Amino acid sequence: MWFKNLTLFKFDKTFTLTPEELQQSLQTRPFTPCSATQRESMGWASPFGKRHEALVHASNRMMLLSMARQERLLPAAVIREILEENLADIELAENRRVGAKEKKELRENIEHELLPKAFTRTQKIDAWIDPQGDWLIINTPSASRAEEFCKLLRKTLGSLPVSLADTELPPATAMTQWLGKNTLPAPFQLGHECELKSLSEDKAVAVFRQHELTADEVQDSLRSGKYVAKLGLDWDEKISFLLTEDLQIKKLRFLDVLDEQLKEHDPDTLEERLDIEFTLMSGEVSALLADLIKSLS
Repeated sequence: MWFKNLTLFKFDKTFTLTPEELQQSLQTRPFTPCSATQRESMGWASPFGKRHEALVHASNRMMLLSMARQERLLPAAVIREILEENLADIELAENRRVGAKEKKELRENIEHELLPKAFTRTQKIDAWIDPQGDWLIINTPSASRAEEFCKLLRKTLGSLPVSLADTELPPATAMTQWLGKNTLPAPFQLGHECELKSLSEDKAVAVFRQHELTADEVQDSLRSGKYVAKLGLDWDEKISFLLTEDLQIKKLRFLDVLDEQLKEHDPDTLEERLDIEFTLMSGEVSALLADLIKSLS
């Protein structure tokens, strides 16, 4: 259940639906597998898995929901190979070149014939809604997948007034200052990873992993004019993560203190475990985001 990559959206208006109302809305677009001739299918699935009907899990005044996306795997190279064989056969048998319109029809026919035989791949994207903080937090590093999630939720609800999270102080400016001065706002501490980029035409990039970020080679790169595009941080000795210049949170990792809290609750079932994990995760991440936004103000 622990989220690993956070794409952050802010609601322009407070989200007012209750968990029960959100459940009713999501039920209008449940996930169904691809039909024989369908390239992809998207819909809402239970955060608890296939055997459960609940599409919303509410805890800690947060709402957890999951989008399932299935696609048929039909590589373009396979279609192209068969198409080239068909074109060669036609040109040899009829002594003519195939025109663009006919070639398009042949491609579509090949795809139509192969699609029902193609394997399917199903992926699940989790997210939670935080009405108090006005957050929509999607567990994906992919901008396109996050947009697909928002698009489906927008269609489901009729509207979705959200925009990518923004701050008064650009993250790159703040991270460059923090790393250069080795002074971070509490309760943040430097991690052991960063990516530095040059503003010059050479677009040079320097990446340091598992590295002491106050070391001379890192500081020399900063003094040469590079800025911090990604910075590893620890928050309150509970969470480590990589902050990016576009305010994405990647490589989110919950440290031992949360594992200890989970063990204290000693969940008996998978459902209880998910509920406890979500409560711990959403509560701590909400506090982290409040501190992060404050530090970028």
